[in-house]
Amino acid sequence: MTSLSRIGLGTVQFGAKYGISNRCGQPGEKEVADILVRAVQAGFGYLDTATTYGDAEVLIGRHLPSGHGLRIVTKLPPVAGDTVEARHANALLDALAISLDRLRVGRVHSVMIHHAIDLRKPGWQRIVEVLCEAKARGWTECVGASVYDAAELVMVERCFALGLVQLPLNALDRRLIASGCLERLKASGVEVHARSLFLQGLLLMEPATLPSHFAPLQEAIAGLRARWAEDGLTPLAGCLRSVLRIANIDAAIVGVNSLGELMEIEAAVADCAGNDIDYGLITAVDPIYLDPRRWPPSVQ
Repeated sequence: MTSLSRIGLGTVQFGAKYGISNRCGQPGEKEVADILVRAVQAGFGYLDTATTYGDAEVLIGRHLPSGHGLRIVTKLPPVAGDTVEARHANALLDALAISLDRLRVGRVHSVMIHHAIDLRKPGWQRIVEVLCEAKARGWTECVGASVYDAAELVMVERCFALGLVQLPLNALDRRLIASGCLERLKASGVEVHARSLFLQGLLLMEPATLPSHFAPLQEAIAGLRARWAEDGLTPLAGCLRSVLRIANIDAAIVGVNSLGELMEIEAAVADCAGNDIDYGLITAVDPIYLDPRRWPPSVQ
């Protein structure tokens, strides 16, 4: 049985209507409180949030049980402007202090750069200095970045030493495995968190109900579901197993809209034992379907 300690609770849903398959909207405050309590009771290992997730940090600080044991990861806001100036660095430090106050903690497990593209801007070194200052002040154990692909990861690695990286990985998106990035990261001692396990819910939808933009994925998703069914797995369990069976992944980040969905994930994780299917047999998917930044506004 796979331990729930490798599961991280994503919290973007707490502050915004998120996900293509989401028909419920944001959970209410009581539902958020129930989700947080249950995640702690179930033994989840991580909690992933960000200052840009609406009031998610406020709700977490208000309702996360004391002595919870979750390792909290939060992220810096994006830099407004084409150049990173001293005033931006000061604003980032102030934003992080506000995040800690909202979360009602003095220290988090990790602080990450949310938008790695900011490291391409002149003056990017100031962002790295903010991360170093956060560590020096004891506000975080390690620093890292959220990336979308191998090229962005390499760019970040050239800027500073990663302690943690969050990257996309799911049954259709195996790009970072094929590139050898996961092996390199683990060999360097970097903690690796996988996100987008459900591709914003696309992998849990009936193929025939996908938005028209994703029609080319229908056959691949139908094939995945058929292969998982042969192993007695639901699409949810199949998606989880496709990531949790990878030894180089330290944590898998999942988001939920209700307590019921959280409990479904608990049950599905228990089905993740056993050999996984051969994802190499799946035809490579065009990145325009894997990267939400490239999706048309009509489906975002």
